Amino acid sequence: MQPLPRPLIAFARGQHGLLTKDQVAAISRRQRAIALDSGQLTIVHRDVYRLASHPETFEQRCLAACFAAPDAVLSGPTAARLHHVRRVHTDDVHILARRAIELDGVSAHRTTLLGPADVQMIGQLRVLRPARLACDLAAYVDDAVLESVIEQMLDRRHVTMSTLRPLARQFCTSGRNGSARLARVLDGRPNWRRPVDSDIELRLLRELERRGVEAVTQFPVLLDSGRTIHLDLAVPDVGLGIEVDHVTWHGGRLDAQRDKARDRELMRLGWTVVRATDDDIERRLVGVADDVIAIAERLRAARHPRKAG
Repeated sequence: MQPLPRPLIAFARGQHGLLTKDQVAAISRRQRAIALDSGQLTIVHRDVYRLASHPETFEQRCLAACFAAPDAVLSGPTAARLHHVRRVHTDDVHILARRAIELDGVSAHRTTLLGPADVQMIGQLRVLRPARLACDLAAYVDDAVLESVIEQMLDRRHVTMSTLRPLARQFCTSGRNGSARLARVLDGRPNWRRPVDSDIELRLLRELERRGVEAVTQFPVLLDSGRTIHLDLAVPDVGLGIEVDHVTWHGGRLDAQRDKARDRELMRLGWTVVRATDDDIERRLVGVADDVIAIAERLRAARHPRKAG
């Protein structure tokens, strides 16, 4: 068996083991036929080949779809995974284009709402930009997941409400799948609210709001040291701060010492700090909300005894 030229193999490895028709044209037809017959090359899609020695991966399947449909963009849960969006995971490959496309093993979707401004590159992959992705994801996830995704995008500063709302308005006017969900989630979120830092903070915020407690996200407090810190959630009128500790990445000794020092500084200013872990919220959300509400009511009674009575 005559092997493929080493430079071509090295080039393919830089593309997750893939080669296009134009790239394979660097060798003779006979070499290509030998490589295919021997199994050194396999056909993924029309005009897209894979080195048999290179393992199949999610990224490889995504790039193969991009090679096979140069006018398409990775979309939906696939784009969410590539953007490292929380609560959305898939092994499927979804693409979006302005024309009908058929590719084996790929979910292809058609749209008229797709332009150059909606696309960005992640390495070699064409992917929907976050704002357009938020609209696209509305057809795949429920309200809670979509809200969490949008909060994460806002927190990362990948989108702003001022850029997301006009795009969403255009998307909703078109009557696309998920447009009602997108409108519902955005209508329930004020522009002024700071984004929550995590999904579990959002869950606690929603539970408190459901029970009539208005909590403020990422509330700034100026400490005596001159440093401004931001409480995860706060009920400012009673001086209650709620901190959500993520034990999976926030539980070391130094972290604990810093938290205690910060809590002492807040107490000197008259704040009461309640801490809950992600495990608390995952397992006993209602109980955590009960505790927060009870503490808030006692603080309010202490500050306004006549109103409490």
